[in-house]
Amino acid sequence: FWSKDEILSDAFANGRMAVFIVLALAALLTAFYTMRQITLTFLGKPRTKAAENAHESVWTMTVPLVMLSVFALAAGWVGIPEHFPVIGGVIPNWLHGFVAGTLLEHPVAVAFNAIPLLVSVGVALGGLLLGWLVYRRVPAGGTDPLVRVLGPIHTLLRRKYYFDELYDVLFVRPAYWLAETFSYKWIDRGVIDGILHGIGRFMMRVGDFLRKYIDLPVINGTADRFSEAVKGAGESFRVVQTGRVQQYLIVGLLFTGA
Repeated sequence: FWSKDEILSDAFANGRMAVFIVLALAALLTAFYTMRQITLTFLGKPRTKAAENAHESVWTMTVPLVMLSVFALAAGWVGIPEHFPVIGGVIPNWLHGFVAGTLLEHPVAVAFNAIPLLVSVGVALGGLLLGWLVYRRVPAGGTDPLVRVLGPIHTLLRRKYYFDELYDVLFVRPAYWLAETFSYKWIDRGVIDGILHGIGRFMMRVGDFLRKYIDLPVINGTADRFSEAVKGAGESFRVVQTGRVQQYLIVGLLFTGA
């Protein structure tokens, strides 16, 4: 509330009427949806079974909320200028001196003007009253009155000006196309896989060539010929391997005598 009033006062003092009107309307809408929430949540008969059986939270939740509510209601009083009517100077304003000490240049204070104050209070009370009048008799599951009043404007606002759809068309779908079609089908499968498959087919032909002209005739052929030679030598020496011990002794004596 207080920060809003400071902004409204500054905009009015500097003659920015368009900004002042827009900010006042924004304050009106803030009060309106705040009262809408309060009315639908706390006022009237319970609208759901859960609301009928609602109970207070435990003290570990309520105590911090009460402490925060004190600051929410009264913290703004600390910054009230001394020349503010009626309530100005009620609480010692040490905040200005503390903040001023952190600034290189002191900002020019805006002179008090009753018009921004009255407008601020008016739009706040008007928004609260309007929110209560609109939503005080809305049943559970009932159609929001704004839907009937605003019609397509409500749809436009609810769909967030179709920003998500626009984002999907401009960025999400092109990103999917880039990933699925361009990167995967064209680049990955068409180019990278094509190169790898080409290298694979080339190496298969190289392997077939090496097997046909190097491995089988040279390496295997040499090994086969060597094994055949060893086999032939073994067959030749089998004639002396009769298995007769007497013959082995005679051959041994002959070699010994020689």
